[in-house]
Amino acid sequence: MTRAYEVVETEVAARTVAGVRARVARDRISLEFGAYLNQVYAAAKSGAVALDGQNIFIYHNESDGLLTVDFCVGITAPFTATGAVVPTQTPAGVAATTVHIGDYKAMGGAHDAVHAWCRANKRELAGPSWEVYGHWNPDPAQCRTDIFYLLRRPQS
Repeated sequence: MTRAYEVVETEVAARTVAGVRARVARDRISLEFGAYLNQVYAAAKSGAVALDGQNIFIYHNESDGLLTVDFCVGITAPFTATGAVVPTQTPAGVAATTVHIGDYKAMGGAHDAVHAWCRANKRELAGPSWEVYGHWNPDPAQCRTDIFYLLRRPQS
């Protein structure tokens, strides 16, 4: 069954998060993200950063078959970089966004929906995209992921 996704355009503000930047092959993200998020959670356990527990992956450019990704967790207070864990921000501006409910393995359809919406609405991507994960639930039907793609602002 193919799921229908509602894609909307919205203005988004930057959100400061704690993250670790890595270069990862696209097909290895689901296998490797834990090693990077574990560094963020270890910094929290040491008291260096106060987290809200919401995971956020920010996808940047791809080159040489590797994607630059910030593996992040939301924060509740400003902090100073500790090791590889640094304060960073989600993009700000106009974004195309949709919500995926369900198993993370099926999230590709949500990304495809945003790309199709951009083509249909003659909107151009402006660089980064990001996923904001709801708190994990053992029932995949309860897992929510908000997906954002930064858009170029239309020329006046």
